[in-house]
Amino acid sequence: MRLQLQLETIPVWDGLKEGSECFICSLMKQAEADGIRYYLSSAVMTPEVRVEMNRHGFCPHHSAMLAEGGKPQSLALAMDTYYDENKRTFSPFFERIKGAGNARKAEKAAEALFEAAHSREKGCLICSRMDDRLLRYCYTVAALWRDDQDFRSALESSKGFCLHHTEALLKTAGEVLSGDDLLHFHQSMIALLEKNLDRVQHDDWWMTQKYKSENKDKPWNGAEDAQKRAVYKLIGEARVIDPVEK
Repeated sequence: MRLQLQLETIPVWDGLKEGSECFICSLMKQAEADGIRYYLSSAVMTPEVRVEMNRHGFCPHHSAMLAEGGKPQSLALAMDTYYDENKRTFSPFFERIKGAGNARKAEKAAEALFEAAHSREKGCLICSRMDDRLLRYCYTVAALWRDDQDFRSALESSKGFCLHHTEALLKTAGEVLSGDDLLHFHQSMIALLEKNLDRVQHDDWWMTQKYKSENKDKPWNGAEDAQKRAVYKLIGEARVIDPVEK
């Protein structure tokens, strides 16, 4: 059974028009910022949100972003009850270690403690919110490519997507397209990726040439940030790391 999702037509069209290396990266950076803002807002005062935060928490990357988010009161409140939940999880292991009669028993209890700690880090609420948006954005791109010739033409002449989000897009395409449409979409997106990987590599190569003395007075031709674009064209930005399992 295929998914039926709300189309995100306006943000996807706006993203395409911005002309970036991967407009899904741009949309996901906004989704990430929205998630950080939400979990540092007054939402943390509501019981259902606090229960959700205490149960799941955040991946290390988003925990660090929350710590640097400039909302100490909200984060302190959330962390206080999160620590209470940790105490309930960790206390039995603390007691086993303190009461261990030999080093081997203490070692085994410590291993179990840190396994529990790692388990507490699995499943990030911000990643989950981002993952939901990523699915809708990819779904919308495929639907617009099928139904809107202007969008298809604009997309196929654009800078395309990073390698990471091209994968996400093609994984979602089967929820929207089938048969020849699905085949042609895969071929179109891979051709777009190949063309733009070559373009980015050429920019990166020209940057290496610009550092040669004979080229110092030649124009940069837009390659001033080529080394960064070369990295992010492969790995993407604002990636979904560890969403909560559904």
